Amino acid sequence: MDATSKRLTRTTVASQVRDFIVMEIAQGRLPLGAPVREMEIAAQLGTSQTPVREAFRELAALGLLESRIHVGTRVRQLAEKDLVEAAPIRSALEGIAGRLAANNYHNHAEEVRGSFEAMKEAAEGGDRRVFAAASTTFHRSVVRAAENASLLRAWNALGIEVMTILAMASSDIPLDDAAESHRPIVDALEAGDPELAEHALTHHVAAYLPATAHSNGGVDAAVQAS
Repeated sequence: MDATSKRLTRTTVASQVRDFIVMEIAQGRLPLGAPVREMEIAAQLGTSQTPVREAFRELAALGLLESRIHVGTRVRQLAEKDLVEAAPIRSALEGIAGRLAANNYHNHAEEVRGSFEAMKEAAEGGDRRVFAAASTTFHRSVVRAAENASLLRAWNALGIEVMTILAMASSDIPLDDAAESHRPIVDALEAGDPELAEHALTHHVAAYLPATAHSNGGVDAAVQAS
């Protein structure tokens, strides 16, 4: 195995570790302030500490974990303001993504449409955690469809996946309504209309995120209820 292959494998494992930790937090097995230890996570997943360390760094950059000298790594205290402050930035980024994605949609239609259908299925089943994951996948697929690496990096840096999972966990917004709120985005992309897609994304994020944050106590309640 060459150096590139080794790096790819390690990066893939680190991503899996990251996803594992996110779900542990979302499902309440790692509560606010709980210590997170490299050795324990590595043992649970049967991997070395190297990818776990990489996952820790990424999650710390996203604001989900925090490390302190003589204290170690813990789950960071998240607040409603984290979601609210990210909303206008996310709205702007996804608006740009929508405009660009409309011209590339044919290359990403299956991923976007598939995640939209997954949201509808989760809504029918009443599973908020599955819905949150599908919603995140949908928005990421739209940003990916923009085919702009800098835009994707900026979007990822907001930690949207974590915020969405935690906020939706205890939100009282009807899931059917939440799923249908994404339909104008799909319609605009399928029509290949950049201006309409930009407007649909901007409006959706601007209207939806603050509502989610304030619904049933927002991120704070979501974490406590997890």
